[in-house]
Amino acid sequence: MSVIDADVKGRTRVEPSGPSSEEGLATTETGHSRRTVTLILAGLLAGLLLGFMDVTIVSTAGPTIISELGGLSLYAWVFSAFLPIFGKLSDLYGRKRLFLLGVVVFMAGSVLSGASQSIVELILFRAVQGLGFGAFVPTTIAIAGDMFPPERRGRVQGLLFSVNGIAFAIAPAVGSFLTETISWRWIFYINLPVGVVSLVLILSTLKESRAENASAFSDWLGTSTLVGFLGLLMLGLFLGGSTFAWSSWAEVSLFAGSALLFLGFVVAERRAHEPVLPPRLFRIRNVSAGTAVNLLRAVVFFAIIAYIPLFAAAVLGGSVRDVRNVVYGFTLPLTAGILVSGVAISKVGFRKLAFLGAAIVLFGLLVLTSVRPSPSLLQLIVIGIPLGFGNGMVIPATIVAFQNSVEKGEIGIASGLATFTLNLGGAIGVSILGSIQASIFASTQASLLAITPTDGPAIVREAFSQSILVLFWVILGVSVVTLASTLLLKPTRTDAKAVGTA
Repeated sequence: MSVIDADVKGRTRVEPSGPSSEEGLATTETGHSRRTVTLILAGLLAGLLLGFMDVTIVSTAGPTIISELGGLSLYAWVFSAFLPIFGKLSDLYGRKRLFLLGVVVFMAGSVLSGASQSIVELILFRAVQGLGFGAFVPTTIAIAGDMFPPERRGRVQGLLFSVNGIAFAIAPAVGSFLTETISWRWIFYINLPVGVVSLVLILSTLKESRAENASAFSDWLGTSTLVGFLGLLMLGLFLGGSTFAWSSWAEVSLFAGSALLFLGFVVAERRAHEPVLPPRLFRIRNVSAGTAVNLLRAVVFFAIIAYIPLFAAAVLGGSVRDVRNVVYGFTLPLTAGILVSGVAISKVGFRKLAFLGAAIVLFGLLVLTSVRPSPSLLQLIVIGIPLGFGNGMVIPATIVAFQNSVEKGEIGIASGLATFTLNLGGAIGVSILGSIQASIFASTQASLLAITPTDGPAIVREAFSQSILVLFWVILGVSVVTLASTLLLKPTRTDAKAVGTA
């Protein structure tokens, strides 16, 4: 077995703790044995399974949760409470402790979410889950980035996310089963045994110590202004058009405060000794371009996860099992796309795969918006195939673009930024889309009620249908911009070498 020591820059070194053997032949650039690598990857896989199964399982049970707790106008918050980054902390203090902390916090949030008595409580406790998710997912990516050289990272990241495609495969069935037979609350409690497995594996296999000269985290001003900026921004987006008029003093104050905090964050990061998000990273073309791709792709991804199942249930009258099948239509191809992309990166490069994946998603959205007057359940399932496969192809491609464009000592920051921009895009995107949908729903319902005031349920369904269909057109527009953004990615030397030797 080996001991991994993280230095001040997050680099890793290996110190043998026992005699070498044929069985302990190093399989990574850090010299891990095959057995240790297998166990570490198993622990990482269990962690990612924990996080991504939760996202998908909630989308399956979402309509049932809304029917019990109420709060349709707050529905998008359930999907957008996953926020900030811990990649920088993992560079300073080591990956292991951040991973373990994240899993524990996520499990605590799961218990609280399952015990929620109102939609507001559920949103708050999902935010607790989000803190844990924001800690262990980028740390997982960073650990894998440390263990393998650049030319093998695409395949490893593809392995991580494709095996966690198991989450997308089993979550809909588990979600529908628990919701129908026990209670939707168990979709959160089911996280606990998976989390325990992950904790035990990482605790027993990953040996890591912080270097004595590692500097302590000091960018509290930058972190505070970042959290404040995001909080006020999302409040403004969610409350605008529903609780407050867009032109009201409350909305103006929220957006003005958000803008000031963002400026404060930029200033703080330029002055910080160890900034949580170094501004110089955005001078790297693939970091800035990857950020744009991640932000835009997240809007499309989370919108599909959140609103297509809700459309199937609320508009098309689908049962819990129907919603599960619609989710399968997206998640199973998603897994296949991740697998294909992870294997192909070393042959064709991340730029081409990101472009191709975004193009396939755009095709799927064109089909979705062209179905008149609205798609059937079967059509939704079929349309989910290109939507899922294309999204899956982009995931490993963007992660490798971030990691292969920075020094090894900054893999933690790059991995954290990749996860953070994905979650940020999802949070902001779903909040904007939720606001648009709620505004269109309210105006359409009022118009229909003015014409036929006695047919309430049918009018509500029609108003909701129209608002969601408009939303699909907005998502299509975002997808076009996403496709264009992938063209800004530039192959790295490692990427180009892989293509040339394919």
